[in-house]
Amino acid sequence: MRFIEINGFSIRPDKQTEFQQWVIANEARIKGAYPQGSEFGGIYGVIYSSDKSGGECYWLETHDSYGALDLSAAVSKDPTSEMAKVVKEFVAFLDPDRNAGWSHHLLKSVVDATVFDMPAS
Repeated sequence: MRFIEINGFSIRPDKQTEFQQWVIANEARIKGAYPQGSEFGGIYGVIYSSDKSGGECYWLETHDSYGALDLSAAVSKDPTSEMAKVVKEFVAFLDPDRNAGWSHHLLKSVVDATVFDMPAS
């Protein structure tokens, strides 16, 4: 199975440059914090989008199974894990304004998805 997880978010207006520097300094650390079956896909700034409330940046992850999703969630909750430390640092950059924009998507490969034909009307 293959999944792509996409998290959209907005950075506090006064933390834009600091956030970019943090990402540059920590990309390898973030990648290394993921458990087996999950992988860091990068953090991207939105150049253009039709999504009006998805956020100005996107954090991408890939997972190879539902079990990998569960393991990733468990690792993130463990305060001694590197992933939990990364998440704690990351959330300090987020814009707390409820209207700032955010989104969360989990995509499953069409190859692995269960699909049905709808009856013709």
